[in-house]
Amino acid sequence: MNTIELLKKIGKYKIFTFNEFVRLTGRSCSYCRLYLHRLKKKKLIFSIERGKYTLFDDSIVFSSLITVPSYITSLTAFRIYNFTEQLPNNIMIAVPKSRKKINFYGTDISFFKIHDFWGYNKLNYRGSNIFIAEKEKSIIDALLIKRISFDEIFKAVKTKDYDVDLLKRYAIKTKNKSLIKRLGYLLEINGLNADELIYLIDNNYIPLDFNIKRRKGEKNKKWRLLINTKLYDNY
Repeated sequence: MNTIELLKKIGKYKIFTFNEFVRLTGRSCSYCRLYLHRLKKKKLIFSIERGKYTLFDDSIVFSSLITVPSYITSLTAFRIYNFTEQLPNNIMIAVPKSRKKINFYGTDISFFKIHDFWGYNKLNYRGSNIFIAEKEKSIIDALLIKRISFDEIFKAVKTKDYDVDLLKRYAIKTKNKSLIKRLGYLLEINGLNADELIYLIDNNYIPLDFNIKRRKGEKNKKWRLLINTKLYDNY
């Protein structure tokens, strides 16, 4: 089997392992190690992590298949859904169990353990199926993970390019009072009704922007929030 034929065969896999490569070639392990080394040197294949390889240099194509189950979420999903103009250099993946991040040729693939592991589907991305949070769940996850700018979450909510009723149902499903307060406020300042969420919060005040340690700001009595930040366009 020549290289072109082999690449066609392994191209059917978004990710392939060393053992799968051995099986496809029918050659010895030592031969396959040398063959893989040569293919990597020619940049015909790329190493993801020990024992896992891909033909794709776009990590979004395969990142939700590195560990199963998992799905793309938060800011990475925002970019795919055009909720943001940012081009993040960090792929954010939701997983049910903790695992270390991977650096794929300068791009970090970070894994975030999510207790609320639901609300994701397959999506065709550049001819490949990826697992990604639904639009509504990507916003919920961003509020849960708390690893992106709060402005970006505000901009995502501001697009209104999602099912607002489903977004509220997902917020309720988390039973996370802090999340519900922040989302209720964001919906309201964008002209969307969120009154059904008000019955699920407590009386404790929390900062609106979780990235700012400062606990000072105007009090929003309805949502029990300290408005400790100015959002990017003052609404």
